[in-house]
Amino acid sequence: MNPERKVNILMVDDEPANLTALESILECLGQNLVKASSGKEALRCLLDEDFAAILLDVQMPDMTGIETAALIRERERSRHIPIIFLTGVVKTAEMMFKGYSAGAVDYLMKPIVSGILRAKVEVFVELAIARQKLQEEIAERARVAKEISKLNMVLEQKNKDLAAANADLEAFGYSVSHDLRAPLRHIQGFTRILEASATGKLDDAERENMAKIRDAAARMGQLIEDLLTFARIGRAELLRITVGMDSLVQETLSQLQPDLDSRIVTWDVRPLPEVLGDRNLLRQVWANLLGNAVKYTRPRNPAKIEISSVVQDNEIIFQVRDNGVGFDTNYADRLFGVFQRLHAGTQFEGTGIGLANVRRIVQRHGGRTWAESKEGEGATFYFSLPAK
Repeated sequence: MNPERKVNILMVDDEPANLTALESILECLGQNLVKASSGKEALRCLLDEDFAAILLDVQMPDMTGIETAALIRERERSRHIPIIFLTGVVKTAEMMFKGYSAGAVDYLMKPIVSGILRAKVEVFVELAIARQKLQEEIAERARVAKEISKLNMVLEQKNKDLAAANADLEAFGYSVSHDLRAPLRHIQGFTRILEASATGKLDDAERENMAKIRDAAARMGQLIEDLLTFARIGRAELLRITVGMDSLVQETLSQLQPDLDSRIVTWDVRPLPEVLGDRNLLRQVWANLLGNAVKYTRPRNPAKIEISSVVQDNEIIFQVRDNGVGFDTNYADRLFGVFQRLHAGTQFEGTGIGLANVRRIVQRHGGRTWAESKEGEGATFYFSLPAK
């Protein structure tokens, strides 16, 4: 018996002594015992409460138990409540037929055997408690379904808003690209013309100023290209295929070779596994990470760069370790943000978007990015991808 839940049991008898006897038999069940002294009073009780079982005396003045049971069965709310008839009259075939026709589930003869009555009622109590739990579960599921429906409607609207925002962003990106590139090309073109026509007329300071204008325009052009690349990465559809990371690393190293001709760089490239991903985007990840390692080891002779991987917890973790200048770990959270740089532009060139591209690409593949370093002693950059 569940002590936390209680149900109602209706006891109907015109003799107070019989009601008291029934109460003493059933009180150990710990349920709510409701007494009625007539059929009419029993019907009034059924208007306000639900019951797990009804114990109904057959012989009562004004309205017999069988008549009362017939009226109980007419109401939708009480139609399925189990009714046990209690009678002191010898059961006849006719009486039993009327009783079962009126909805009785059992007959018990008086004097009542307490153990039998208690066992029968206990079964109906357990069934009523189980039904309550089921109804509560159904109601809870209906509530959750309604909440999910509301959330889906909100999500659908958010998706529409996001699609509209992306369309606006794409239009803005095109406008920025077109509107900024045109005057920038004019600045670069007129600067070249001015340098060509006035070379012999400019002193050293003026030639240096012209070089600064040319370099600033070049940096602005590169910044525009990087911003457009960053925007495209977020919108591009992933073309997932099996990608050999070894071949991607070798391609990237070949592209970096012009920056290494006058340097001594020791490479430790260990075998890398295949992954499932977009080859072009993953190539960009390696280009940014290895390009950074080459750049920030420039003051080292020899520079040492290690590339390796490990499989751990259903993901493959790739790492690029170098012995370069490193960075202050207090600012590590800024590394993968747009326009975030931890070194001055006069020391190391760049726009501060490369690592932001790395994070966006890796996240779109379901992976993570992070870095560790000790200032002046190199850095290690990690990214993970789901195991194939």
